[in-house]
Amino acid sequence: MNSEAYKMVENIVGPDNVSQDPGVLDAYTYQWMGEMTGGGTRFGPYRPACVALPSTTEEVQAIVKVCNRFGLKFKAHSTGWGLYASPGGGGVVVLDLRRMNRLIEINEKDMYAVVEPYVIWAQLQAEAMRKGLNCVTIGAGSCTSALANCTSVMGVANNNVSMGYNERNVLGVEWVLPDGEILRLGSLGSGAGWITGDGPGPSLRGVMRGAFGALGGFGIFTRCAIRLYQWGGPPELPSENIVSMDERIIGYPENIKLIAPYFDDRVSFEEAIANIGESEIAYATGLLERGLMTLGLGIDNRQSAEMRENMAPVIPKFIFTILLVANSKPELEHQIRVLEAILEHTGGKKFEMVEQENYRDIITLLLVKGGSVPARGVFSPTGSFSPILCGFFATRGTLVKAMDDSEEIKRKHVESGLLADDMGEGGWGPLIIDHGHAEYFENETLFDPQVPESIKALIDLTEETNQSLAQKKLPIPFLSQVKVARSKGLSAHDTIAPHMNVDYRSWQRKFKQAFDPNDTGDSCNYIESK
Repeated sequence: MNSEAYKMVENIVGPDNVSQDPGVLDAYTYQWMGEMTGGGTRFGPYRPACVALPSTTEEVQAIVKVCNRFGLKFKAHSTGWGLYASPGGGGVVVLDLRRMNRLIEINEKDMYAVVEPYVIWAQLQAEAMRKGLNCVTIGAGSCTSALANCTSVMGVANNNVSMGYNERNVLGVEWVLPDGEILRLGSLGSGAGWITGDGPGPSLRGVMRGAFGALGGFGIFTRCAIRLYQWGGPPELPSENIVSMDERIIGYPENIKLIAPYFDDRVSFEEAIANIGESEIAYATGLLERGLMTLGLGIDNRQSAEMRENMAPVIPKFIFTILLVANSKPELEHQIRVLEAILEHTGGKKFEMVEQENYRDIITLLLVKGGSVPARGVFSPTGSFSPILCGFFATRGTLVKAMDDSEEIKRKHVESGLLADDMGEGGWGPLIIDHGHAEYFENETLFDPQVPESIKALIDLTEETNQSLAQKKLPIPFLSQVKVARSKGLSAHDTIAPHMNVDYRSWQRKFKQAFDPNDTGDSCNYIESK
């Protein structure tokens, strides 16, 4: 980056909000799963050209125009979690949007919130609950950016069953295009407020993000509106013992009920999931398979191993949790009756241990606030994890095939000793999307980021699982493929498209070329224009 370009960025944001200090630049390459990009270290191979911290949409626009003028690329992020946030090549200006952190509005009547990039889900949820509303807080954690999830990257949540997937919960959007122009989508572009992200005329939400998002390769989003939903619980959920899985609700709400059904086989398990979705009784659903759950029960690895040896045999294999939230006692009683009828039809039974106070309080809080994969379980045993089947959205029946497939393949790699032994059962997921419209599952895999052979085993496992799904004509999980692609220096869509029934890349490239004529957006996680 030449001095003239740097000086222009400095004039835009001020000298205190831009840096080329090597230590600062390296910090922006250090990311979870960064070791998958090569070199056996979490520090990515490409330092940013500089890091800038804009505070307004106009400053973002001005920096993007500087990049276009000087042949630089840009990459924006807010909370920046994962290798998706690091540069994919040289000459990339990183825009850290942490100064854009305002929760601008909560509209109670029309049930939406307007946020800037650094508003996290926990902040939005806390304010929404005080008004009898709630949001779809994703499993990546309540500390992640709400705007980023809605505009730019996939993320699923336990309450997807009742509130939908955030691909459809994003409403009006303010979007700085890769050429530096500002586009306001939906009603916002017509001066009619934030209420919808569509029209007048054809909608561009599919071009903007589709199902998975462009992960920073298609412009920068500076404000968006997010749909909110009814919340029947109390305005606040006080908790104690805030340490990983030990965070518990103080004073369990009367109109909430947690139940853990289990089944003799996976087919009955899936049938019950579908019926629960169609009945529209569930507020949240969650899967935490016994292999993953028992890895995080102890305060250290030795205690977890002992607890797993004792508990794994008594925890049913085919089990999930369902949270019922009602506005009244009669409504809750009705939901329980419907659930009991579904379990009777599918042969399900209740695992009553989960309903005991100490387990109930922990699991309920996780289902409500998001971030359902306990940090202790996925990070403590080896130091890192990465999901296989990450981004696996499927219709009824394919979930069963994918779960069985991933478990069988994973066991072979676990036996090598290079991955943590979770019995192949590292599954997590909200299971139901949109009352049964689709289903979701991923299999968390624990590897040692300090051991190159362990990193390679993870990449090999991910690629083998994806290939197996392709051979069975099942969907390829997108974010899993992003990681495989980054490990090979390729863009994700150029590696995933050959497995699809339709090669959509020609249209995707046309959009990229039309919206980004100078190829200014860093497309390592999206698609190259040529």
